Amino acid sequence: MAETAPPQGLQRYQIMEPLGAGSQGRTFRAIDRETGAAVAVKVLHLRSLGGDWKPFDLFERECQALESLSHPGIPRYVDRYTSDTTGDFFLVMELVEGAPLSQRLGRAGDPAELQRWLTAVLDILEYLHGRHPPVIHRDIKPSNLILRPDGHLVLIDFGGVRLAVRPDGGSTMIGTFGYMAPEQLHGEATPATDIYALGATIAALAAGMPADQLPRKGLQIDLERCVAPGRLRDVLSAMLEPDPTRRLASSAAVRAALGTSARPRQASEPRRASAQTQASSQAMEQAPMPDYPALRSLPKFLRVFVWLWAWLATGLFFVIEFVFVPMVFALQASSRRYKKKAHRMRRLRAREADALSSVQRIRRRLQAIADNSDPRDQAALPEGRDR
Repeated sequence: MAETAPPQGLQRYQIMEPLGAGSQGRTFRAIDRETGAAVAVKVLHLRSLGGDWKPFDLFERECQALESLSHPGIPRYVDRYTSDTTGDFFLVMELVEGAPLSQRLGRAGDPAELQRWLTAVLDILEYLHGRHPPVIHRDIKPSNLILRPDGHLVLIDFGGVRLAVRPDGGSTMIGTFGYMAPEQLHGEATPATDIYALGATIAALAAGMPADQLPRKGLQIDLERCVAPGRLRDVLSAMLEPDPTRRLASSAAVRAALGTSARPRQASEPRRASAQTQASSQAMEQAPMPDYPALRSLPKFLRVFVWLWAWLATGLFFVIEFVFVPMVFALQASSRRYKKKAHRMRRLRAREADALSSVQRIRRRLQAIADNSDPRDQAALPEGRDR
């Protein structure tokens, strides 16, 4: 925990009325006596855990996550301290004023408003999932999304956050039934897990009822019975695929699906990239090239080796980007499964945009490694070295 002495923390923050409670502690409104600002204080009573250290581990994880994050859609970390006399642990964070979206349950949501909320949370997830390692929230639901008076959304309650992707699973099950992706039942969590929870959240708000009350067909939410037809429903269907390998797996993929308006091509039509795919490619190419200055100080023989390897790998990923990925998705698009199925074609194009974005990112990093290790770059050699 923090180095702050317990009396200072206990004296600085005046605990006021409770705001909420969960498995990782209770949250209170408080006043920072030093600044006069209202803050939120989450309290974990360690002595009441009965020897179960998992809530403490999750509480520590939440503290570490919030301390490392900085985004307008995430509560700002302020402080943390302990009380040796009571065995309590305290996390102080920004108090988010506003109303949870759970208050909107009970009436059907407006599609335009729902899409604005969906886009706003995608912005937050893009930031979280883009961290190294990715930060997985694991408990996105209407009550954890606060709508500020100015209309901006804030994602709260990072008590179930996971700081790394472990492909072998084995994590504690975290989440809320109805909003949990199926893979969470056995402890697996990836960015696609948050995408599912966000899809269930928007579906619940669209239908005006909690997600665990939505009609279902097997493992899948029956969106045809609870969400008005349109692009939003098609995108939600792709976000709510029970199989994570078939689900829209990233914020970029969901954005692509929301922005795709092209009709599915016939078998005789030439393949055209969607406007979103073209825009993503253009943005990627215009983004600053990564820099690896340490490579320029390597001995020349090592630079030659790294340079050759990087250019060979770059060439391979050019082939993957411009030949292999388009060919694979073109074959899929020509299959009977996608013909005359506009919503399936939109999902396929979104997955293609996501795949191309990943390949482009790797290719650009390899190209940057090649550029920074170029043995012909004489300016990179230290002064005094034989040229």
